[in-house]
Amino acid sequence: MCGIAGILSLNNSKIETSIVDNVKRSLEHRGPDHSSHKYISSSICLIHTRLSIIDLNDRSNQPLQSDDGRFTIVFNGEIFNYKEIRKDLEQKDFQFYTSGDTEVLLKGFIAYGEDVLKKLRGQFAFCIYDELTQELFIARDRVGIKPIYYSIYDDWIVFGSEIKAIESSKLIRFEPDEEAYSAYLRHLCTPSNRTGNKNINKIEPGEYIKINKDGKLEKSKYWDPFSFSENNDIDKAEALNEIEKLLIESVEYRKVSDVDVGLFLSGGLDSSLLGKFMKQSSNSTLKAFNIDFDESFEGYKGEAAEAKFASEEIELELSQQKVNFKDFQNILDNYAYFQDDLVGDEVGIPLYFLGKATKSSNIKVVQVGEGADELFYGYEHWNRLLKLSKLMKPYASKNMKFSSFQNHRLNLFSNLISGNTVFAGGALGFNLGEISNLVTNNELINSEVLRLADRHWIEYFSSNNPKLSKWMTLIDLKIRLPELLLMRMDKLVMQSGIEARVPFLDHKLIEFILTVPENIILENFSGKPLLKNIAEKFISKEIIYRKKQGFRAPISNWILKDFRLFTDKIYDFNATFEFFNKKELDNLLKNNDIQKIWYVYNLSNWHMSRIS
Repeated sequence: MCGIAGILSLNNSKIETSIVDNVKRSLEHRGPDHSSHKYISSSICLIHTRLSIIDLNDRSNQPLQSDDGRFTIVFNGEIFNYKEIRKDLEQKDFQFYTSGDTEVLLKGFIAYGEDVLKKLRGQFAFCIYDELTQELFIARDRVGIKPIYYSIYDDWIVFGSEIKAIESSKLIRFEPDEEAYSAYLRHLCTPSNRTGNKNINKIEPGEYIKINKDGKLEKSKYWDPFSFSENNDIDKAEALNEIEKLLIESVEYRKVSDVDVGLFLSGGLDSSLLGKFMKQSSNSTLKAFNIDFDESFEGYKGEAAEAKFASEEIELELSQQKVNFKDFQNILDNYAYFQDDLVGDEVGIPLYFLGKATKSSNIKVVQVGEGADELFYGYEHWNRLLKLSKLMKPYASKNMKFSSFQNHRLNLFSNLISGNTVFAGGALGFNLGEISNLVTNNELINSEVLRLADRHWIEYFSSNNPKLSKWMTLIDLKIRLPELLLMRMDKLVMQSGIEARVPFLDHKLIEFILTVPENIILENFSGKPLLKNIAEKFISKEIIYRKKQGFRAPISNWILKDFRLFTDKIYDFNATFEFFNKKELDNLLKNNDIQKIWYVYNLSNWHMSRIS
């Protein structure tokens, strides 16, 4: 895993060395093993910082050029099936000088053009510059595991693995995006191609862009989970066999590495099953990592004991760390910088420390269980809503109205009755009624990015045989997984130079699960019934059926230890930007809904860090 960036002047201005150095420095946490850049001309420069994982030799350093010098690539990620693609290319008489996946990707692009994306099994973001056509080709993997941002502004094109890479160039002006801010309040992330800066965009999952020498941009979609539908010919036995095969295959692919691969272990079903699959095909020691807190808090008792139990059963070497309030205080000033994008989930805090603990054990790569709950229905609130939908079937209204109720339950029932979106994603900060009252600009409530889920809802539930269960997975594949869960994993763990791999989000596994009939995958609404059936062959029932509590952080406890610190930042933001209705903001802070105060603080802190 690496950091990539590029700078291109549309009017052939010379790129100053200091600008290149600033961008490269901003990404060195992603690639601490080597950093370099290449001027293709005085007005075009590609930048790379390397985390050496496959082919540790210097010959695989980037930027990497084609044999004839026409194409130059910077690549972040891993192509797990690169050896198979390489064999195909060798049959086409391509020669290779490295043993890594970067050269395979570059020569695959030369051979197949944009169609190479359909052959890739991995997690990636990359850019290839064609000196002949003077065109940039930039792509992001199907699920959005790896991020990539770009800006076309004032005769400059700047792209990078992180927003801070673009910001550090000082070529792109910060202009707060109110629409993205309002969407953040709803989803705790910025959906679609938006960021908190109007002048910086991101490439969406399963998308690539081309930018020509005049700065004209062309977008294309090469993968869309909404294109898959149920296959009623699949029975339960076939579903179990195929999912087991694909998951084991996915875990094996994600062990492809020239360095040791570890595991983030909660002790629950998902991570324990991954650990078992990783361990059963290897005789070497497998290191696992778990994080807990010095203090207990309401609704969460920690996972240290469960992780210890699982590690002993699977025979893993477990490293456990604890985080306390002082640790939180120490990173708070830099947290907006670390998280990079607008990501409201406080779980990024323990993930940051989990990455540091992994780094201290000399592990560069870990497998993680993200995505299992979304694909196999592991969330209790999902299953409660699905049970309710059996009594009151959702449908789509095309009027795009929204419930004005601020109470979440009343809001849900109102939306059910009126045919509006009853599930906008697995993460919900504020509902539309709350946002309408809280923000000062009344026009924001109908903004394109804030209402993204509602437009998809109308489209999906106007199609043939729509299912609320499939909608839940699809909309989370569209918004929450790529722009919240995977971003917190990428940004906060990569802050320590640790690559996270997500076997449950292998695209072939996703594609098959999306075709499994609802009555099979949701049997008895018991929470991940298919995955539990598979797991019973490999791990103990004590692990499989222990009560799920999810990974959390004691954010409410921590905020209450220094409440004024957080409210002052919020008031400073609003005095500067006047985004919130002052009366509604006062009510929010006085009502002590600490979770929502964290969401608002996080937005305020992110904004203020950009103007200071």
